[in-house]
Formats: sequence, structure tokens, C-alpha cells
Amino acid sequence: MKWAIFAIGVMGMLPLIHVLRRKALQDAWVWMLFGFFPFLMTAVPNLNLSAISWPIWPGQVKGLQITAFDLYAIALYIALPKRSEKPPFRFAMTLYFLAVVLSTFFAQVPMASVFYAWQLLRVYLVYAVIIKSGTDERIVWWIMKGLGAGLWLEACMAIWERFGQGIIQVGGTLGHQNLLGVMSHMIVLPFFMLVLAGKRGWFASITPLVGGTVWVLTASRATLGFGAMGLFAVFAASALRKWTGRKARILLVGLAALGIFVPMAISSLEARFAANPLSDGIDERAVLVDSASLMLSDHPMGVGANNFTVVANTEGYYDRVPLSWMSRNAIVHNLYWLTAAETGYFGIFALTVLLIQLVVVALRCGWRHRTDQRGDLLLGFGIGLLVVYVHSWFEWIFVILQVQYLFAIVVGMIGGLAMQLGYWRQPYARGLRTNKAGLDKAQLGQPVGRV
Repeated sequence: MKWAIFAIGVMGMLPLIHVLRRKALQDAWVWMLFGFFPFLMTAVPNLNLSAISWPIWPGQVKGLQITAFDLYAIALYIALPKRSEKPPFRFAMTLYFLAVVLSTFFAQVPMASVFYAWQLLRVYLVYAVIIKSGTDERIVWWIMKGLGAGLWLEACMAIWERFGQGIIQVGGTLGHQNLLGVMSHMIVLPFFMLVLAGKRGWFASITPLVGGTVWVLTASRATLGFGAMGLFAVFAASALRKWTGRKARILLVGLAALGIFVPMAISSLEARFAANPLSDGIDERAVLVDSASLMLSDHPMGVGANNFTVVANTEGYYDRVPLSWMSRNAIVHNLYWLTAAETGYFGIFALTVLLIQLVVVALRCGWRHRTDQRGDLLLGFGIGLLVVYVHSWFEWIFVILQVQYLFAIVVGMIGGLAMQLGYWRQPYARGLRTNKAGLDKAQLGQPVGRV
């Protein structure tokens, strides 16, 4: 049955490609759907198919998966016109991918590492689609609206879970509060920066408030704390760029909103700890980090991507720490220790190079273009990524497919906007601009350089 569904999906790509050839660069729905897909695929699980499925595998990737988003991305990539520009970040991305592939040769279960390598290829495809689009101002905003719609969906689900089902720590369609929190950082903070920069419209203005509601309902200390720090950093960066009366009004509204959100957050945390009191026993997060440290010491080339939990159990690392038998399927709650243990010193070096390059480009390019709203959006993306990086010191979920899909979309917009703004001294996107200065104002319906 699953192969019949897959065959139908593949055959459906042909008419989809035909439609997209005419509409990919003109119609908003094409890119709004693209931005919405990371949330749609969890809301509608039947959109996903595993060619090879290991449902009880204790790692982060449980098979050789193909999703409707992959098919849509392939169709869109084929439909888009050819471009001569080389995609940015290709060296750092290739370095990390090679580290994952190399780890398969040291893996206890090599096929599990292949699963993760396959996932990275699919994520890179999502990134490549955005770069190939040229990421002009219209496409960027359409994608942002799709991401915002996904956040609205999660907010509706979170409200239903809390008040309709009595769930204290809501996860929305994503299923876990920390997963929802990490993904929301990459959407809420860029939207807040756009609002501060003067973006008009009710959708842009309300989306950060929707995100704040999601943070409160997760009852996650990390999500609330890092989210608040991210909002402060975004406001500080925007104020340093240029102080305006609009930002003063937003500051007053924000202070008033604290009177609503702070009591809500306190109530959520009190309900969480009343139901699940903090334990005075062993700190299992620290114990898991100890096991990852021992693993890296014994396996400097790593134990293989997607192999951490299996190796920790079969080679006795959880016994040496020791870890409670109730947590023997746990993965170390730290992206960087997980990467180091699974892909070795080379892998953590490659991941560090990639993550640093992305945030440096976003922040440097954004700061240089103080009169351009694209610069503000880049700063929002950069701060959003920094918050995710810090949050990932306490979570491993960055390697989950939905997070990496969203990460690829954000990185694609960072790369595309930086190319437009001449960060690498490359020519502006060909075929999407009517003159050297920018887009046709009549077509865009707003001043050049605005998102």
C-alpha cells in the first residue's frame, strides 16, 4: 500500500512541475506552502513514507524516509529557472556531511548512520530550492507567512491541548514541548525584528504575540528563558540601529504584555512542577554528558551518526556512568556532545564551522545594511539562530527532521538575502530584478529594499 501511495506521489510530480513552471516565481501559495510544510507533515502524518522503517530504533532517525515535502521540493527545484550563482555555505555544509558519512565506517550499525546522511541530503535540497529561487523580497515574505501560519497552527493546537485536554506541557502537532520551543525561536524572533523595522499588517504584528503564547503553554524553562533573552536581544539590536517612535510604542506595548504573559508563565511552571516535582536525585543530563565524554575518549572518530544510544548500552557506557535503567533509551541532551560522540572530533569541528559561519554572515550582513529591511530580517535570523545554538546545549533535538527542515529554510533565506546584498560580491539575482537598483516597485507594491 505504501508503495502505491509513493507511486501516486511521484506521478503527481509531473503535473505539479508543469504548474510550478508558470507560477513558481509569481504566486504566493507556492512559497507559503513551502514554509508551512515542516508543520503540515507532522499535522498530517500520512504525508510521510519510509522506504526502510526501523520504528523501535532508539536513535534520532528511524528509517530511510521520503516525505511529501521532499517530492514538493524536487518538483519546485526542477520547475525553477536555472541560475549561475553558486550556493553559499557549500564548503561548510559539505564538510559536515562528509563527517557524517565518514562516521558510518566506524558505526556499530552503519545503516543507521546512512539514515541520517540521507536526511541531510533531503534537508540540503530544501536549502537549494530557496537559493535557486533568487529569494527576492516577495518570495522571502511569502515563505515567512508560511512559517508564521505554521506557528499559528501550533498555537491553536497548544491552546486545545492545555484547555481542552488538560495537558500541562503542550507540544502541538510536533509532539514535544522542547521541539516546539526550539522551532518557534527561528520564527518568532525574525518576525519581531520585522515589526520593529516597520513591517505593516496585522499578521506580522500579531505573530510574535502568538509565539509568546506558545512559549508560555510549553511550560519549558529553557524555551521561556531563552525566548525572553532573544526578544531582548532583538529589541536592543534594532534600537541600536535606529531609534524611532514606533519602537518606543512597541516597548510600551511589550511592557504591558508582560503583565499578561509573566503571570501566565508562572502559572504554567507551577502547574508543571506540581504535577512533576523536581527530583533531588541524580542529574541525568549531567550523567548523559559524562557517558558522551567517555564515548568520545574511547572513539575519537565517533561511534557513528544515529548510533549513540545503542553504543551506550551495548558497550557499557550507561553502566559505567551509571544511568538509571528507566533512562536507557535516552540520548544525551546536548547537541554538541551528541555530535562529538557520534561523529568524533572531526564532526564537532565541522558542525561548529557551519553554525558559526551562518550566524556571522547573518549578523554582519544585516548590521551593514541599516536602511534596508532585509538587513533587519537578517539580524532577526542571526539572533534566532544564536538562541537555538544556546538552547541546543540543553537539547539534542536539532538533529530531528522537522527542526532541520526549518533550519534549512532559514539558512536558505540568509544565504539568498546576503547574496542580494552583495555580501560575497556576487551579482544580484538575474531575471528577478528590472534594473540595477532593485525590483519593479509597481510589481512589489512597496519601496525597493523592503521585505
